[in-house]
Amino acid sequence: MAEFEGSDVTPEAAADDEVGGEVGGERGVRRRRRALVLVMAAAVALAGGGVAASTMIKSPAQAAADSEPPAPDVLTAAVEKRVLTDSVVIRGQVSAGQSVDVAPAGGGGATGAKPVVTKLPLKVGDQVQAGQSVLEVAGRPVFALHGDLPVYRDLKPGATGQDVKQLQQALKELGFGSDGDAEGTYGTGTKEAVKKFYAARGYDPMPATPDGDAQVTAAQDAVTGGERALADAKDALKQAKKQYDDAVAAARQQELAQQQAQQQQTQQQQAQQSAAPTAAPAGGPASTAPAPAATAGTGRSGTTGGTGPAAAPAGESPVDAARTAAETAQKQVTRATEDLAKLRKKVTDAKTSSGPMVPAAELLFLSGFPARVDAVAGRIGGEVSGKVLTVSAGALVVKGGLSISDKGLVHPGQTVEILSEVTGVKAAGKVGAVADTPGDGQPAGAAPGAGQGGGQNQAPAQGAAANGYPMVVQPDAPLDPRLAGQDVRLTVQAASSAGPVLVVPLSAVSATADGRTVVTVYENGQRRRVEVTPGTVGGGSAEVRPLGEGTLKEGDQVIVGVKDATGAGAK
Repeated sequence: MAEFEGSDVTPEAAADDEVGGEVGGERGVRRRRRALVLVMAAAVALAGGGVAASTMIKSPAQAAADSEPPAPDVLTAAVEKRVLTDSVVIRGQVSAGQSVDVAPAGGGGATGAKPVVTKLPLKVGDQVQAGQSVLEVAGRPVFALHGDLPVYRDLKPGATGQDVKQLQQALKELGFGSDGDAEGTYGTGTKEAVKKFYAARGYDPMPATPDGDAQVTAAQDAVTGGERALADAKDALKQAKKQYDDAVAAARQQELAQQQAQQQQTQQQQAQQSAAPTAAPAGGPASTAPAPAATAGTGRSGTTGGTGPAAAPAGESPVDAARTAAETAQKQVTRATEDLAKLRKKVTDAKTSSGPMVPAAELLFLSGFPARVDAVAGRIGGEVSGKVLTVSAGALVVKGGLSISDKGLVHPGQTVEILSEVTGVKAAGKVGAVADTPGDGQPAGAAPGAGQGGGQNQAPAQGAAANGYPMVVQPDAPLDPRLAGQDVRLTVQAASSAGPVLVVPLSAVSATADGRTVVTVYENGQRRRVEVTPGTVGGGSAEVRPLGEGTLKEGDQVIVGVKDATGAGAK
């Protein structure tokens, strides 16, 4: 019985095992399970005791570590002094140096014709060449020509000015020279050039005046009448001069005859005096002298006057009368000559003002070719009430806008990558100009776009350049015309500050409640705020300029974040 002490197995159970095999097998299984449970409980008890012992017993190294101060709860970074570099990425708009809205004001050609679009051969993206007709309004063309001066008037024969000179130059570039005309004068040579240019494009030029030919004909007829009047006046003068010469000759003959008669009378008197006695009889001899003859040619009584011009008015000699007639005839010739000169000038003026003109509605001056069609607003059959086309000209450039933080990193001459996400086209360029003031002003050094008149309107700059500090990128090679008008990505390579500056991580810069910008210096477990002025930003760092002398220097530790409960850094 002793061998069963401390056991749940009784002698009776043992006897049963020995006697009955079925009952003994079942009870053996239960016994083994209970033994396993007892062993596991003992193992748990031993493990718990070990843990408790470990909390009470420390190694020398652990004891030294527990005696140090706690680890800092902030993250810091050193202030650096270096050139701040980065690649600045902004958006840009591809545009030409000139953008023109084509709105042919007054188009339509003949009086009363409605300004309806009759031909629109171009679509968006098409190129425009010099001398090409970009559209047709009521059968009249609109030609694109090379020039920068805006159209502001119709160009007619006789006109002078810089716009006429520009027309002459544009036609000469196309092979139609204005031979014989002075620069800036719309003369015969320019008229011939205009005629030939229009004819080469399949059009007739508009006449400067509707009845120009009739005016020239009428002026020429008037000249003919003036020439006849002058000829008649000259004939009358010739006749008057002859009569004057005749009157002078007759007067001389009369004077000579009078002198001869006077001489004869004197001789007779002398002869009688020689033959007469010394004393005359009482009562005196009768006079033997002949009666004096009347003066010839004076209009007085007498028969020896001779022949001469028609009798002159009383009190005026025939010579004086003939002289007056000749002077009157000379005045008629002078007046007829002056009148004829005026009539001939009218012919010249009529010829000068007549001929082909170039209406302002048929001209589109562009700064360069090939130009590009950016938009088509009109349609065939539609009446012109505004712009029909938008055409851009000149070299393609890219205009963007820089933020105040990026402006300090971007300088003229830096390399730029131009990328169109739409077409995948890449191009290289350089920063051409950066504006000093924000807004849509022209950057210093940028070429201004030429405005246009005479139905042409300069389109204002659009896109990214209107925001921030305007920047212009000049491509190294002409851009693909497909990029015109597209929004592209600009990456300014190796952008940098002008020189070494104090640099801190962006996370070190914060703003106070009163609006000041500060960084927090961590030194010997103490925190010290330093007010700064932020500058350029790049590569996750920012330039800072301390307001106080010596308050921040290279090597100072500035707080960039705090640690969370796990010891990991958290901003």
